[in-house]
Amino acid sequence: MSFRFPYLSLDIETTGLDTHRIHVLQLAAVYDNGKSLKDLPTFNQVIRWPTITYGEEYAMNLNRSLLEQAFRKENVFSLEEVQKNFEIFLKKVQPHGRITAAGKNAGGFDMPTLRNPVNGFALSRINHRILDPGSMFTEEFDHIPHLGELNELLGRKEVSHDALDDCWDVVHAIRYKWGM
Repeated sequence: MSFRFPYLSLDIETTGLDTHRIHVLQLAAVYDNGKSLKDLPTFNQVIRWPTITYGEEYAMNLNRSLLEQAFRKENVFSLEEVQKNFEIFLKKVQPHGRITAAGKNAGGFDMPTLRNPVNGFALSRINHRILDPGSMFTEEFDHIPHLGELNELLGRKEVSHDALDDCWDVVHAIRYKWGM
């Protein structure tokens, strides 16, 4: 199988599932250029919102530690800072052209959520094509597996629901499938 480097493993943690109303609490990415895992550039920032106007109970409980971190103002950034820092990160890792995103929900959830007016990320540097690690494993599962099933197959820990950890899970799944 031919390699498709580079790509950007992308994940977010949010206040719910309604992509038009939710707030992004954490944005993380791993830029996989085919080099050693320890040398891959990463991005990971937690957003502190002055006011959260929409939240769903399940997501708020799942992301309780992120909300507590933001409340304590420990290693958190404003939305504007994260938007700017992410654009700088993308320019640094991919100075020319666009990059393909990869993720368990990148195309159907993460990208639409990042683009919605509540969050307002400009993602012009990211390609419209998405690498879905689950769809790469349909032969092994006879269905499109979720990230937990992929982690079990790969002998990795359970899904943590931390955006950066989930990005690494995607990188490991894709590299496994590509024979790396």
